Amino acid sequence: MLFTEEEHSLLAEICDAFVGPVKSLDGDDAYWQSKASNLDLKQKIETTANALPEQDITDLKKVLNLFSKKTLGIFWRGPMKPFNELTPEQKEKLLFRWSKSSIGNLRKAFNVFRKMAAFMSYSASADEITQIHSKIGYTSSSSKVSENPTRIRTLFSESNQVISCEVLIVGSGAGGGLAAGMLANAGKDVVLLEKGSYINEEGFNDNEWDMVTQLYDRCGALSTNDGGVTVFAGSCLGGGTTVNWNGSFATPDRILEEWSNEHQLGHLFNKEYQQSVQTVFNLFNVNKDNSVHNPQNQKLWDGAVKRGLNPEVIARNVVDCKKNGFENCGFCGFGCKGGCKQSTLRTTIQSASENGARIYCNAEVKHLTTSLNQVTGAVGFQKINGEVRKLTIKAEKVIVACGSIHTPALLLRSGLRHPELGRNLYFHPTVGIAARYSDLIEPWNGPMMSTVVSDAMRLDGNYGYWIETAPVHPGVIGMTLPWTSIEQHKKDLTMASNCGAFIVLTRDKYGGKVSIDNHGNAVINYKMHSYDLNHSIKGMQEASEIHFAAGAEEVIFPHRSRKTLLNTADEEQRTSFYKQMTSWKWRTNDYILYSAHQMSTCRMGGNSKTHPVRPDGSFVDYKNLFIADGSALPSCPGINPMMSIMAQSHFTIKNILNGY
Repeated sequence: MLFTEEEHSLLAEICDAFVGPVKSLDGDDAYWQSKASNLDLKQKIETTANALPEQDITDLKKVLNLFSKKTLGIFWRGPMKPFNELTPEQKEKLLFRWSKSSIGNLRKAFNVFRKMAAFMSYSASADEITQIHSKIGYTSSSSKVSENPTRIRTLFSESNQVISCEVLIVGSGAGGGLAAGMLANAGKDVVLLEKGSYINEEGFNDNEWDMVTQLYDRCGALSTNDGGVTVFAGSCLGGGTTVNWNGSFATPDRILEEWSNEHQLGHLFNKEYQQSVQTVFNLFNVNKDNSVHNPQNQKLWDGAVKRGLNPEVIARNVVDCKKNGFENCGFCGFGCKGGCKQSTLRTTIQSASENGARIYCNAEVKHLTTSLNQVTGAVGFQKINGEVRKLTIKAEKVIVACGSIHTPALLLRSGLRHPELGRNLYFHPTVGIAARYSDLIEPWNGPMMSTVVSDAMRLDGNYGYWIETAPVHPGVIGMTLPWTSIEQHKKDLTMASNCGAFIVLTRDKYGGKVSIDNHGNAVINYKMHSYDLNHSIKGMQEASEIHFAAGAEEVIFPHRSRKTLLNTADEEQRTSFYKQMTSWKWRTNDYILYSAHQMSTCRMGGNSKTHPVRPDGSFVDYKNLFIADGSALPSCPGINPMMSIMAQSHFTIKNILNGY
């Protein structure tokens, strides 16, 4: 175990201080008396910890050591006692004080524990937390499974191996999975390495904890180094395309024009590139036939129309949801057990497998191999059932498609250097605006996103925000709702079935950076710039007004102080409230910030001094190395980026094939 019994006991006490027993407000003792430590916390904590870098564990142990000392009292102006000797009321007061502390590391510790306690508690299976699911009206989707699941042949090494191939692809998401299909279909000898597991339709389920820990990077606990942004990234065969919410947008012409002018990418309006765009839209079956509105998407649509805005139906890469009995599923983020989602797993990787590609899952590449200025392959390790096998791959060409966090990390720990490598990390920073309605919403049912409101995408040139919806399963809503006390948080959670959840995504102009620690692990540095925060605040205000126009009774803002606004407030009162928002503290960990889109850390452009990747997708300083994922986008596109990544990657793979 990574933690001692004493540390586990302390962690359980901390979790109970966030999700613990309180006096019943309505006679339902089973709900109000529930606590985190009634679950198998030890196993959950160890599962998550095993996916985290060593430094994260070290930092957490330091905080636990502080909690075990009498000197803890110094850090919250309380009695000189260790945490386990404090009364429940004192524990709650300590946490609340840390949430608003002027010391950044205390706010970080509060948020780490808050997210851990809430997600582990509320994402548990129905068998573990029946009383909670019953209280909030949470139900799973159909037990049906696709009658035609993917059948991909994956390879497992019984010993250390040296493997030769024409093309090595590292990563299997929007770029890598597409590359595998294109190259294998063209007759190339392809090896595809994916650090995550292979799970198909028969293995997907509706257990939030189970799927997040199996399908997401670092078991869903990936975050920036200061804890301020929770980063959702797929880590499984198919990558982000296996777990995303299916929004399929073409890159807007205004963004293509920006990329063409500012990044010297004149090919973006050429026939060849536009053919790549059309090809991927056809290949992944993008359509609007399956974009029916569930109640919260309908609320976003209706409220926007009443506000005089112009909502649009989102095209999605899904087929036959209704035909297959999954029109009310809403579990797309846990993989698609109905086989409706047209991910790379179900399309191009399946095709690659059928055409002879050798696919290794649970295989993480430690570094690329080089000779002079040429990449010759990679060294990695496959982990199966606790056993580790070394894989040494010799390749004529290498395509790196690990995503915008791990692509620069791999290149950096391989000794590759470029002044801009790892820089320009864009997030489309995202905040949630929850609202309580009198009518039933059940935001976990139906298409996760089918409505988009993008009227404010050009507040300042090409920069602004747009509004969509997000699926609200218990773990996510528990982690997203502000926490000021156990009672308040549990009370808010009871509104889950009447909750409408809008998200505000900002096209960020100012980015962050990915570096590596002493062990070669990716370290994410990102702080939302005041320029982008200003757009985000405007988006929160508009989302609030859309909620009210759609009939919401109360809006809850994503601030740690739990700011709310009632529909009884008149226009003057709401205007005054919105004006005050800029004076709220917006320090790191003062508000709940997410990213499901990571981009541009190895950006493509015509100037090799400022762009690590050439317009044809090749890395500027090394031969036979290509980048084909979101890290190669010149900047963030200001829309859900899957199709932008695919179009650019398709064009890159065509260039590779033309070079043979």
